[in-house]
Amino acid sequence: EGCQALAEALKVNSTVAHLNLRNNHIGAKGCQALAEALKVNSTVAHLELRTNNIGDEGCQALAEALKVNSTVAHLELANNNIGDEGCQALAEALKVNSTVAHLELGFNLIGGEGCQALAEALKVNSTVAHLELRFNLIGGEGCQALAEALKVNSTVAHL
Repeated sequence: EGCQALAEALKVNSTVAHLNLRNNHIGAKGCQALAEALKVNSTVAHLELRTNNIGDEGCQALAEALKVNSTVAHLELANNNIGDEGCQALAEALKVNSTVAHLELGFNLIGGEGCQALAEALKVNSTVAHLELRFNLIGGEGCQALAEALKVNSTVAHL
């Protein structure tokens, strides 16, 4: 309920640029509310949601918001139990999003399939410069997909 109230405020607020909600147990439901707010908010550029257990469901909601949001440039989603489904949704969003430059996905449950989807997105995305994937389950296939993406991507500087 608290996160939903905050999300409602963000729909009309025009000053908050940095939102740090690390380790607040907002879960998928809170993340979905924030995602709805991000669809109309035009000031939040830095969003920290690490350690909130948003899971694939919360990540999918955020991904939908990122398809239309044009201000979020820094997104921290580390340690949120995000798996392949959430990462695949995020990858689809990155194909059309042109503002996210810093993306932290470390300490999640992203496997080869999620990483492959992310790699495909990196082939067409020209804004992500910092991508963190440490402590996931990407394996050899995920690494190989990333390697192929890096052959054509000219913006990723930190991996």
